Amino acid sequence: MNKSKKIFLYISGIALMLGACTKDFQEINTTPGLPTSTSIPPLVNGVISTLFLKGQEQAAIHNEYYYPVTQLATISGNSGYLVQNGALDIWTDYYSALQNLNLIQDKIDAYEGDKSEMDNIQAIAYILRAYKTFRITDQFGDIPYSQAGRAYTKNVADFRPKYDSQQSIYESLLTQLKWASEHLSTAAAAPSGQPYQTLGTSETLFGSNISMWQKFGNSLLLRYAMQMVEKDPATATPYLQYALSGIPLIGEGEDAGMWPAKFNNYILNDSRFWSFSSHKFVRLSTTCWNMMADGTDASKIFDPRVYLFFETNQAGNWAPLQPGSTATDNTNPYKDSRDDNMADKDGCVFSPFNFLLVRDLYYQPELFITAAEVHFLKAEAFARGLGVAKNMTTAGTEYIAGIESAVNFWYYIAHNTSVTKDNWAAVAPPSPTNDQMTAFLANPKVAFTGTDDQKLDKIYAQEWLSFFRQPWLAYNLWRRTGRTPRDGNPAAYANFNRLQYPQSESIDNKANYKTQSDQMGGNSTNVKVWWMK
Repeated sequence: MNKSKKIFLYISGIALMLGACTKDFQEINTTPGLPTSTSIPPLVNGVISTLFLKGQEQAAIHNEYYYPVTQLATISGNSGYLVQNGALDIWTDYYSALQNLNLIQDKIDAYEGDKSEMDNIQAIAYILRAYKTFRITDQFGDIPYSQAGRAYTKNVADFRPKYDSQQSIYESLLTQLKWASEHLSTAAAAPSGQPYQTLGTSETLFGSNISMWQKFGNSLLLRYAMQMVEKDPATATPYLQYALSGIPLIGEGEDAGMWPAKFNNYILNDSRFWSFSSHKFVRLSTTCWNMMADGTDASKIFDPRVYLFFETNQAGNWAPLQPGSTATDNTNPYKDSRDDNMADKDGCVFSPFNFLLVRDLYYQPELFITAAEVHFLKAEAFARGLGVAKNMTTAGTEYIAGIESAVNFWYYIAHNTSVTKDNWAAVAPPSPTNDQMTAFLANPKVAFTGTDDQKLDKIYAQEWLSFFRQPWLAYNLWRRTGRTPRDGNPAAYANFNRLQYPQSESIDNKANYKTQSDQMGGNSTNVKVWWMK
């Protein structure tokens, strides 16, 4: 077993040991043979280890719901996967991490030196808290938060936490992100004159690169201020103004995520590939295809990402499937037998995702936020005059930069993914030439032309495409704007506005669950999250 894998198994063990339980809270940290206390660095790394996507999360939610709901892809059959299983995956993972985050905060609060010496660690803890918490509240809505994740205190009052409103959670997290932005420092010494406390080599996400933590936190501030601006412009606008004031944001080549190559070549578990091979029905949608090509003949393709995102069917044809179609394709083009015979697509009728895209466990990252997304957020801000003066010229510049960043990112991934059997780098097409990119950007579906409203729709469409392997963000964009590309609205996904709370909540947190459910009118997917359009 390689050294990096041992490290991740160790920190994952700590994360699980300190993880949330729904029953028998009094037994936490008393398991014979396991440590009963730890320090901040391994706790932080324990939280980082939970940033990998889970298998059921990807199969039962991303592939079965988020892809077809957003129409970035569609499905060609009934997988049998239950969305509740994926929701439970997300829920239990979050409350495990929240206990670590709360214990980190307790240790920061208990620091006996000058508190400013802990500013960088505090800021990193706030950023991790924000990333984890925004993701879960965006999917479920109101959640237990301010009183949750404290079972390790063994205080009975902490065992069954109340639900917090999503609005209050947003306000708290945005405040903390701004504090982090203002207090992260690359200086050698704190205001006390003593060195800043650091996480050292235990910080595996950015390797204790404070500048990257600043950019990551600031970019999250921009994303989530934009997410809530329709619902609460008074609160969101000052954050947008701050995020767009020139503070450092994620830029080219700085795409934030869990990069195996940056973890001493750590090999991801196979949950990504498993989610496709076990689900098997994810296919190219007509909605996505029509934003990348003007017809099913290969000569009609204008977006160079087609060749990286998808592949032809068994017959060698580009064959998109319309969302809501009753046509089926029960084949499995994601079988691991393709490692030895790439041509065998199990007879698939409709175009699947590129096998090499979903198979790689060695190089491709699990993304958090990209330079492309930052460009598109800026483009929207300038196109609408949100936090900045409206300027369609600047909006267009950011829009083009976002498209180019997204294309360059995926060609970089393809050209650097090289493994023994599935060597994408050996077969990936060359990066598009300047002439090809010029033709792509001039296509009427892409060119930044038309009315201001039409230009805004193009910003949303290209941002939506950039989220191809982040379907939860495409889902957020669709719910926030209602303006991402659609090819009809299949009834099967009508009013899928949120994930339902796990069944375990109605048992283990019965009174608070009932209060919340009654307030919402039921634990239903029809209920809109607070910021939703």
